[in-house]
Amino acid sequence: MRHEARGEIPGVGPRYYAPLIYRRRSLDNGRTWARDGETWVQSPAKLVGPDRRFTPQYYHDPDLGITLSMFLVYDVLLAQAGRRERFSDEGVDGNTRRMFYSLSRDGGRTWDEPRQMIHSGAEYDAAHWGPGLFYGKTGGGGDLVHFHKLKDGTLVSGMTVNLQDGKRFQCLLVRARWKPDLSGLDWEFSEYISMRPDESSQGCCEAMPAVLDDGRIFMSLRCCGDRETKKFPSLKYWVISDDGGRTFSKPKPLTYENGNPVWSPSSFAGIIRSSCNGKYYWIGNILSAPTYTSQPRYPLCIAELVPERGCLARDSVAVIDTRPPDCREERRRYTNFGFYEDRLSGEIVVTLPEQPRLDWNDFTSDCYRYRISLD
Repeated sequence: MRHEARGEIPGVGPRYYAPLIYRRRSLDNGRTWARDGETWVQSPAKLVGPDRRFTPQYYHDPDLGITLSMFLVYDVLLAQAGRRERFSDEGVDGNTRRMFYSLSRDGGRTWDEPRQMIHSGAEYDAAHWGPGLFYGKTGGGGDLVHFHKLKDGTLVSGMTVNLQDGKRFQCLLVRARWKPDLSGLDWEFSEYISMRPDESSQGCCEAMPAVLDDGRIFMSLRCCGDRETKKFPSLKYWVISDDGGRTFSKPKPLTYENGNPVWSPSSFAGIIRSSCNGKYYWIGNILSAPTYTSQPRYPLCIAELVPERGCLARDSVAVIDTRPPDCREERRRYTNFGFYEDRLSGEIVVTLPEQPRLDWNDFTSDCYRYRISLD
């Protein structure tokens, strides 16, 4: 659970931060929850400094009984704080972003010491932790991580990097293999996926994978349109791998079955496969007309995904929630949600903050849980 607030860095300007990050545990399939374990606290008086932590994400390996916690760590330094937002080559904290992980062997009650994710190979270490990744110069990570397990036991998840090479954000698939003694994981990064400047003005980020029955890996990419001249709109793109996620095809736009584009802002999208009917479902913002930015982020929709073709089934599109008519456009975003399948009912559960409920200076919001039944 992450609480967000808006603070002020003197002489620089506003900065979002997390007053509280903590774990919650449910023993009754998500009906009730209780705080459990360590709490991370950030003070509005100390918005600048090293070792800032983003919300942990979790994966439980059902075959081994080991739970994996992944979290992003970054520094906020005054030397960088006056630069543009991090969604660019001049990020506030992008050149210090790294990924760490911890393991639990008792269902998340206790955790071992965090370890950094480092690409396998003799040339890589905590400072040079992946191809083109040097702490203090370039960075990367993932803040909405979803892991999948391949048939050979490999764990895979999407990640975003900024190599400061003019390509803005790039995506990759992280591959993780358990060490023989199960003491930790060995990490392997795929090739980097980049966008042409006439496809996305900010590269690609927030890669969301889906594993197909034949072993191929589909991955959705968040991309942004031409905000300045409006030469091309914001779209979701996709790639596919046929070698276990080491290399990928060239990015293509997400469309409907007839080839028409899916209008979508530069915003987060999730993919989940139902254990009830075997279908894949895409969750994200779908618009009736193109946009060239990351707005608006409503309505939030769900639709059947046909990953083999890189398309959504248009007749399956359903609205989860949208902006009420009495709410100003800038005061509502349906985005950055969590999602999972209820193990008992088979429903898709979406956890979503109305962001913001009042205004951006206040930044408080109510958090809702949506339960979606499938045909």
